[in-house]
Amino acid sequence: MVILKNSELEVELNAKGAEIIKIIGQHDQINYMWRRDPSLWASSAPILFPIVGALHNDECRIDGQTYHMTQHGFSRHNEYMTHQLSDTCVEFELTPNEDILKQYPYLFNLKVIYTLKGNTLECQCVVKNTDQKTIYFQIGGHPAFACPFMENESSNDYYVEFEKEETLDQKVIDVAHRAMSRTTKPFFDHEKRFFVRQALLDNDAIVFKDFQSSYVALKSINHQKAIYFHMKNYPHLGIWASKHVGGLLAIEPWNGHGDYIDFDGEFKDKEGIISLEPQQEFSCQFAIEIRQ
Repeated sequence: MVILKNSELEVELNAKGAEIIKIIGQHDQINYMWRRDPSLWASSAPILFPIVGALHNDECRIDGQTYHMTQHGFSRHNEYMTHQLSDTCVEFELTPNEDILKQYPYLFNLKVIYTLKGNTLECQCVVKNTDQKTIYFQIGGHPAFACPFMENESSNDYYVEFEKEETLDQKVIDVAHRAMSRTTKPFFDHEKRFFVRQALLDNDAIVFKDFQSSYVALKSINHQKAIYFHMKNYPHLGIWASKHVGGLLAIEPWNGHGDYIDFDGEFKDKEGIISLEPQQEFSCQFAIEIRQ
């Protein structure tokens, strides 16, 4: 485990999956991250790469050849190299190994850099193409937060608030087929907040595209403690909870999403795919601001 610490926060990170394990407020000693209960969800904040969501039959086709890859990709199952740069900054680095190349035939360098600044933990993901050909990928985050923050509270008192009033359709996931349907349904009509309710999350994640807000916040009607989740260079956003709300709420910035139910093309033709030329870099960032 890696610890980052300043006067506002203490952060615990795991090199496996470059994952945030805990974010503890120094003033209130609350862990604002999900507690990793295996009966609901055993992870807390893995980095998703080189896919977001699921592939049909866990398979994709690259240059006519079929490769097998499980949901959200291999990043979360792999141990990153750790370069702790200071008490408030660490760089995790992932490069292909033999097992990865069996799933994904591209050469790359993925760096996940966490920096603690005041009451905010920044996460920058940088993908470099170290191959001699164009590579294709998706990338995202999956941070799950405690909801409620404290014991003896109810998640029903919590709500998600966007920075701006939004008019958005929700992209609908076909749970039975583990795929994204082509169906959308209205969600926001010049609105900015919704309360955390099981009924909204029964059908897997709520997925939005092309929202205008640069952040969303998780708040309670009972106190001023809040998480502000800032995003840069992520066109999709997923809001997810386990099958029973009452412990976690994930706010997920995505480049791309799972296969559409009728998708049968090459990996490079997936919606939201990023193409990167040799020696070029792609960067995206999210930041978790804790208001204690």
